[in-house]
Amino acid sequence: MTSFGVLLEGMSAELTVDFARQAEAAGFARVWIPEITFNDAIVSGTAAALATERIEIGTGVVGIWSRSPITLAMEAATLNQLSGERLVTGVGTQARGYVDDWHGRTYERPLLAMREYVTILRSILDGNLTTYEGEVFTVRNFQITMAPSTRRAQIHMAAVGPQMIQLAGEIADGILGYLYSVEYLRDVVMPNLEIGAARAGRSLDGFDIGLGLPANVGGEASVEELRSQVVMFASALGSSPAYATSIEAAGFGKEGEEIRERLRAADIPGALSAATPAMVDALTISGTVENALARLAAYSSAGATSLVLNPAAPNAMYPLYSGHLPEDGEYPDFDFPAYLDVVSRTIAQIGG
Repeated sequence: MTSFGVLLEGMSAELTVDFARQAEAAGFARVWIPEITFNDAIVSGTAAALATERIEIGTGVVGIWSRSPITLAMEAATLNQLSGERLVTGVGTQARGYVDDWHGRTYERPLLAMREYVTILRSILDGNLTTYEGEVFTVRNFQITMAPSTRRAQIHMAAVGPQMIQLAGEIADGILGYLYSVEYLRDVVMPNLEIGAARAGRSLDGFDIGLGLPANVGGEASVEELRSQVVMFASALGSSPAYATSIEAAGFGKEGEEIRERLRAADIPGALSAATPAMVDALTISGTVENALARLAAYSSAGATSLVLNPAAPNAMYPLYSGHLPEDGEYPDFDFPAYLDVVSRTIAQIGG
């Protein structure tokens, strides 16, 4: 059975806690709490855990260069203990600019870095005395001194491209993708997860196949309001070229290229017009409640075991990394009250 989660981003810790309570009451299985330039996933996740009883708390995601694997292991073990073992630790490489410019680290060999980080994290969370001499991450003689959990700590990897998807299938407990089209999930994600699992000599039984999608459920107007999200990710090749591959798999490669061409010319209205209603519908959870539920069912049929709704502010458009969008473009203002309304409606209308 496919479970539903909701991603809570760009808001205060107090609002995160409030919406986590609402999501639990509505029957959602999990809340995901990211960290980019707002809040800290672990601290906000701990606050949400202490204010709820059942819902799982996911870090969605913590960058592997933002803190050492020892630091994250101790944070994760503590949050997991305080939450009654409800934590899902989501990790990802994040964008190059986050790593180089913000954390003062070097974004290098992301596949190797992720393999090393997750291997160290897993060993520590399993309670082992850990020594690991990696090329990117190194740990010597560390063992966490906390009571072991009865449920093995869950580690999920953010992955969009085929090689990272394979790695997730090989070493993680789950995957958290984003903007997978149904076709990309079926024809790229599932086969590559199988390749990774086979490499490790295991099956995908119990492996959580999760993905997030921009969400705004509210009739035809919501489709229009999500054009900007499609434009953002269709042009975010510096974050992952696989976004374009996912869009092409859904049959909108021509539209994706037109979006990128319009943005290169700083033609924001033209880029938004290129994101047709059919394209938006194929890459988001939008429209009527009935349409949204049908789209979620299609993902479930294609192999997803958990689906994460990412409520998006109406018409919001912003760069995902330095140099992503034209600096001289005119963009809509971010309407925060309208965003909170979308979060509330998404939780109330979809539920778990």
